[in-house]
Amino acid sequence: MIYQYQEITPKISRPIVSIILKHKDKFIFYDGLIDSGADYCIFNIELAQTLGIKLSKSKVSFKGVGKGKVRGFWGEVEIRIAGATYKTTAIFAEISDFGHGILGQKGFFDHFDVKFSYQQEIIDIKYIEELKNAN
Repeated sequence: MIYQYQEITPKISRPIVSIILKHKDKFIFYDGLIDSGADYCIFNIELAQTLGIKLSKSKVSFKGVGKGKVRGFWGEVEIRIAGATYKTTAIFAEISDFGHGILGQKGFFDHFDVKFSYQQEIIDIKYIEELKNAN
């Protein structure tokens, strides 16, 4: 599926796409920044509480989404995007200043073939299972 970059300011657009996060019978519409430099998917911890996701007891620390180290917890969630739904393990942390989550290597890029066109401000996302079935 083809997605347009979202305009952040008149001079800045980013590869942010709408997704659905689901756990059991609850779901939330949410935006995610497609970030090839992120190791994992990262979502706001409040979403885990809203969806009733059981989080790990042990904390995980990481850098790159705040002014210093950010601490979060692992949790299982279903993601729906580009016509595909799959389960993944993601980090849930206090990242509310962003207004969106992060779609990283594990949990997003390992499920999709992703092509960016900065000049056209589009992202082409193809589910890997669809690619396997086409060959």
